[in-house]
Formats: sequence, C-alpha cells, structure tokens
Amino acid sequence: MASIDDFVVDNYVRLQWIAFLTLWVLWGLVYTIRFVLGEDNKTAAAQPDAEAAGGEKKAWAANGGFGARLANAHRVLFENTLLLLSVLVLNTLGNASTRAVMILTWIFFAFTVVAAFTEIGVEHRFVRLLFSLVFYGVTLAIGGLAFAQGFY
Repeated sequence: MASIDDFVVDNYVRLQWIAFLTLWVLWGLVYTIRFVLGEDNKTAAAQPDAEAAGGEKKAWAANGGFGARLANAHRVLFENTLLLLSVLVLNTLGNASTRAVMILTWIFFAFTVVAAFTEIGVEHRFVRLLFSLVFYGVTLAIGGLAFAQGFY
C-alpha cells in the first residue's frame, strides 16, 4: 500500500486533477459569458419596483434563444464539475486507482465539452438522456474503482 504522499505525486493523479481544473475553467468561462452575451429581452413585470418606476425594466432571462442555450451549457458544465469533483475526491481520499481513473476523467471531460456545445446548438431530450447516461456510468466507474482499489 502506497502512502498518500506517494499517491498525490503520481503523474496520473496529477493529470486527473488537471482535467478537473480545465473543466472548472470552462465552467467559469461560460458562467461569465452567459451574462455578457445573454439575452436582455424579457420584461420584469413581476418586479415590484417596475410598476413604481412608471415603466418596464428589462432583466436578463434565459427563456428561449441563445441565452437559454448558454444557460443550459452552463448547467451542464456546473453539474458535471461537481460530479467529477465528488468522485475524484473519493478516489484521492481512498488512495485508489490512478491510471484508470485518469483515463475515465479525460473521457468524462471530453463528453462534457461535447455535451455543453451540443446544448448550445441542439435542444433535445434524448440527446440529454444519452449524455446523462454516459456521465452517470463514468462517475459510477470512478467511484467503483475508488472502493475496489482503495480504502485499505
């Protein structure tokens, strides 16, 4: 059994966390871009100060159009970043698999990027289902490896 110090300096573990950080950076980028490029065309009639001001105020809303698609891409990146974080932490604390988890992490990353860009271009329930099944399967595999090879 290797020590935790040996585990975290392993190059495969480093590459796992590089994939996570890259996914986190993409999430942050889309998080910022959705406010810059989001559509500002929905009237905020539900706001109490809109009527008091004597006019209608505009508020950013992701209902339809590019703003909604960008919000969907943000949601995919956000949720998958948290999914990946949870299983990588589990694997790291368990001092478990290195190379297999690194490969699965990069597969997860690649599918996440494709899914995020697909959300910008296409809105379809079955496409989301297929991507969700891939994400769920990969995270189950990483979690399974964490318990199968770690926690001695």
